[in-house]
Amino acid sequence: MKLFVALLLSALSLDASSIVIRHDVDEKKYLLKQQPGFLVDMHHEGHGVLIHPKWILTAGHVIFHDYRGMDITVAGQRRKVVKVVVHPDYRLPDPQLFKGDSGPLMDFWQSRSDIALIELDAAVDGVTPLALYSGPDEKGLKITIIGRGATGDGNVGERPETKKEGVLRQCTNVVEETIGNWVTYRFDAADAGEPLEGMSGSGDSGGPSITYRDGKPMLVGLTSWQYWRGNIADFTVGGKYGTRAFMVRVSSYRDWIDSTVTATPPRGPSPQGTVP
Repeated sequence: MKLFVALLLSALSLDASSIVIRHDVDEKKYLLKQQPGFLVDMHHEGHGVLIHPKWILTAGHVIFHDYRGMDITVAGQRRKVVKVVVHPDYRLPDPQLFKGDSGPLMDFWQSRSDIALIELDAAVDGVTPLALYSGPDEKGLKITIIGRGATGDGNVGERPETKKEGVLRQCTNVVEETIGNWVTYRFDAADAGEPLEGMSGSGDSGGPSITYRDGKPMLVGLTSWQYWRGNIADFTVGGKYGTRAFMVRVSSYRDWIDSTVTATPPRGPSPQGTVP
């Protein structure tokens, strides 16, 4: 069921391409030459973020199967997954939501908690975990969005065939609004946007949007989904100018994150945990 839904998501590109860029800016300016130590590439696709020496934070819909016992690489170090904790308010969509008017699907995305934690068997060495932004003043923050996958530009949208290239990029944007557990931004054209304006899209879910406070990077949101209205059969491609992106609002989940991480006693590498 989860794989079936994942294929639907990929086909629609409503879940969150790597970085879609301005059409009037050299694409080389968006390239990120070195991957940050806190950025984790997940097995199927998408990303996670190291927020504690032994814990990765990601979007719930990036957890395609039971990762327990699998190896995952963080900053070049191989670690084993011993536990996956998906937020209790995370739910899978009914496949019927992918037919007809997109309104019910958009409402469903907004109603769930798309967030999960992954525990590793040993701490990652030599990497500073990404600090969590506390809020509640995210509106107006300048954010840097990081991702790897398909690219494109605001005129034509993302080009799915570029996803296999796996190029790491970053762009900037500004938080437009906070809505409950979500932080939003809009992909603006030309001078209405940032010099390196852009947005994420399908294949980059769970990736970080960060801001800087006193020169220190802080995690504001996790890439999750794009807002789109109309008949789903008419949807062609995401990531065009005017598109609104929704990110998991990390500050809304601080209590859940802290309680999950601190409630877990020291353990050996024996796989155990909770998965949906």
